[in-house]
Formats: sequence, C-alpha cells, structure tokens
Amino acid sequence: MKRSKLFAVLLYSIVVFITAGGGLQFITATRFFDYHAQAAGIEWTRLNPDLQMLILAGFKITGAGFLTVALNMALMILFSFTKHAKSWSGVAIPLVGLVFWSVILSTTLTVLAATGADAPWTPSLFCVVALLVGLFISQRDLKEDA
Repeated sequence: MKRSKLFAVLLYSIVVFITAGGGLQFITATRFFDYHAQAAGIEWTRLNPDLQMLILAGFKITGAGFLTVALNMALMILFSFTKHAKSWSGVAIPLVGLVFWSVILSTTLTVLAATGADAPWTPSLFCVVALLVGLFISQRDLKEDA
C-alpha cells in the first residue's frame, strides 16, 4: 500500500474514532452538555422532567446517527482493501463523513454565533479538514494508478 493511501486511511480512522466517541457521549448522557445550558440560558435541573426526557431521547437518536456514520466509514475502510473497491472507496469514505461532519460543523458554528455558547466546533473542523485531505490524496493516487 502506498504511503499516501496509508495516510488517508489513518486520517479516516481518526475521524471514525472521533465520530464513535461523540456517539457514545450522546447515548450515555444523563443531562445536556454545559454549552447547551450556556446556549439556552438555563440549567438542566430547572427544566421540566418531561422536557429533560425529550432532550435525552433526542440525544439517543443523535448518538445513534454518530455511531451509524462511524460504522459505515469503518466498514468502507475495511472493504477498501478489496480488489473491487478502488473505484468507489476513495470517494465514498470521505463523502459519508463530509456530509455528516459539515452539518455538525455548521450547526455548532450557528450555536456559537447565535448564543455565544462555547459550542465544540474544533473537532468538527478537524474532521472536515482530515476528510478533505484524505479525499485529495485518494483522488491523486487514483489518477496516478490509472
């Protein structure tokens, strides 16, 4: 395997771990995060218990989305080593991640801009940049192999 492809796979794998970690954070949460309280201007304990339940239900769904993206990317990384994967894996892996992480990035930046809350946008930016670099490397390697 070329060194550049190995680097792209490493970048994609880091994004998979960050994505899975985010999913586990949401699924196991017992309250909203500090920046949510900051953005909403209200502490978790002051929320109606029914609203707390709805927020945590949304967190579970969000966590499931994170884990689904992580699983899809991980499987695509694993299957990218097969003979028939060259035509799709260099595009499919980063595009799945880019669709997901660009929405997360724009959402956290919107929360930051609208509320001043310390929304965690830097991991999202890292993932978008890592995926773009991996996409560039994959496409360059695909052209060289053609």
